[in-house]
Amino acid sequence: MSHTLATIVLAAAGAVMVIAGLLFFRHPGWLLTWLKGTVVFGVILAGLYVLVIAVNLTSYQSLVGMQTVATISTQRQAEQIWEVSLQGQNDIAAIRTLQGDQWQIDARIIRFTGPFRWLDIAAGYRLERLSGRYTSLEQERSAPRTAVGLSEDIWPDLWQWDQQYNLPFLEAVDGSMTFMPMRDEAVFEVKLSASGLVAVPVNDQARAAVQFWNQ
Repeated sequence: MSHTLATIVLAAAGAVMVIAGLLFFRHPGWLLTWLKGTVVFGVILAGLYVLVIAVNLTSYQSLVGMQTVATISTQRQAEQIWEVSLQGQNDIAAIRTLQGDQWQIDARIIRFTGPFRWLDIAAGYRLERLSGRYTSLEQERSAPRTAVGLSEDIWPDLWQWDQQYNLPFLEAVDGSMTFMPMRDEAVFEVKLSASGLVAVPVNDQARAAVQFWNQ
């Protein structure tokens, strides 16, 4: 199920559950027992939870299998200063200046379990941050570092809440990848699966940078 359809289905289901619960409370005569009231309150909470999930899904892209989520190219501007271009899915593009010798992309991944898995809702991802790093430990400690955000904050942030409180039916995964070397005119493809990110060199400059880095 795509995220667009999942958002509509979850939003509708959540709204129906909340409205149904409120209608029960408008007619106290229906609440014959404390148990019924507890069940109604639980239905409202469940509906709100489903609505929050639907809102969060709007900021994530569907993730099905291993797929290319971005293309990264690096251009040398000065010593250890690089212009990094990112071309993402759905025409998302960004050009940022990074300092250092290596680059890294962080992503957030949300996987669904329980009843949401039965609905076959695809895992979702969001590119979160692009950052640079120095290979020299001394520079890493003292030189200026750069890290730029790639997405806007959303509230409530289910990914962060799951990291802290282990929410039901969700699994928040940190999609950080290993740092990759920067070289003039190098191009990499960033591939993502439900388990994490990996960068694949595309042109000769990128392959040479990785080969030199691994020596």
